[in-house]
Amino acid sequence: MKTSIYNVRHLSPHFGIEALGINLNDADLSSHTFVTQLKQDLIKHRAILFRKQNLSGKRQVDISNALGKVQSTFYKHPRSPHPDIFRVSNDEEEGCTQVGRSGWHIDGTFQNTPFMYQAMYFPSVANGGDTHFIPLK
Repeated sequence: MKTSIYNVRHLSPHFGIEALGINLNDADLSSHTFVTQLKQDLIKHRAILFRKQNLSGKRQVDISNALGKVQSTFYKHPRSPHPDIFRVSNDEEEGCTQVGRSGWHIDGTFQNTPFMYQAMYFPSVANGGDTHFIPLK
């Protein structure tokens, strides 16, 4: 399936897509067409996976700001590539540890107004990790 910006592969019949043929470093964030397509796909499919992206901290925040006002968490780590990025790791030298370990949770629900969109960037992941994404509609 092709959107006006990137090709799409469904990750499951009812939830999530993978965007193919796009490098987010080259995407024009000032383009109304690009930002509208991202928002429409997020609303329709609830999650978009962009594989093998090499994004700087600034670029991650720029993409998030294109979707709306960034809401930074109060956690900061010295290794974070940008002040608005909450860096998580299993190694306390690399990021905040023991995050989300208290059981099942939904990110951002501790705030009065939960996030409209959430961006996550995984430059590496542990084998056997148990992060799951589910639609809440």
